[in-house]
Amino acid sequence: MPDGGRFAAWINPLAFLDVDEPWASIDKTQPSAETILSFLCPPGTPADSASLVERYKRISTEPVRLFAAPAEPRILEKLVWPLRHAKASYVVGNNLAVVALCGMVSEMVALLLWQLAEANLNGRPMTAADEAALFGSSFEKQGQERRVRVLAAYGVVTPKIVEMFETIRLKRRKYLHLWSQDHERLPEDAVACFHAGVGLVVAAIGQDIKDGALVLNPKLVKYLERQGMYEPAEDRSNKDLQPTAADAGDDES
Repeated sequence: MPDGGRFAAWINPLAFLDVDEPWASIDKTQPSAETILSFLCPPGTPADSASLVERYKRISTEPVRLFAAPAEPRILEKLVWPLRHAKASYVVGNNLAVVALCGMVSEMVALLLWQLAEANLNGRPMTAADEAALFGSSFEKQGQERRVRVLAAYGVVTPKIVEMFETIRLKRRKYLHLWSQDHERLPEDAVACFHAGVGLVVAAIGQDIKDGALVLNPKLVKYLERQGMYEPAEDRSNKDLQPTAADAGDDES
């Protein structure tokens, strides 16, 4: 320093020295999986198998489980895989990513629930222009707090679901928007966000088991039908009754 002062520094904090040049040119072997895991985990976070498994078990304690999800691309991309990535992030100690990803899932759930609600105005489906006239902008462009208030006002969500939305929103806000927020409770808050995120997705899907069959939210079923991802039981039965090529042989002898 020009004035002779000193300060602590972390040299190359973003570098993965085992693959960066010129260090990688010295050793031509590929880094091991253990070395890669050590880079994925924050400095000082144990990356051994036992620690990874322990963190996986710690976050896998959600009150409700997402035991099945429709394989509809948007549901997977916007809800399911981000939750999986959030869980994996916790395993490697990336707790901020957990909060951020669960914040995304929370917003996507709000948008999906509004779409499923098929809100009407004067007996016709509400358009984005109607939403802008009523709310100041389209529902999709509203802030998350406002979206949840609208969903509650329309009776789309219960107080318990509102609480899950708020858990994620408030924790996300303090960690992702406030410089003054320390990270002492970040691991616990990350788990809380993940559990709330799973609860929101389960609520949107409405999964239940009845007589050994998976029962979905009826409004989600309608959404899946529109996407060509759901086949009613009666349609399957009718197909089963249709003659096959082998059955429809020539009767002439």
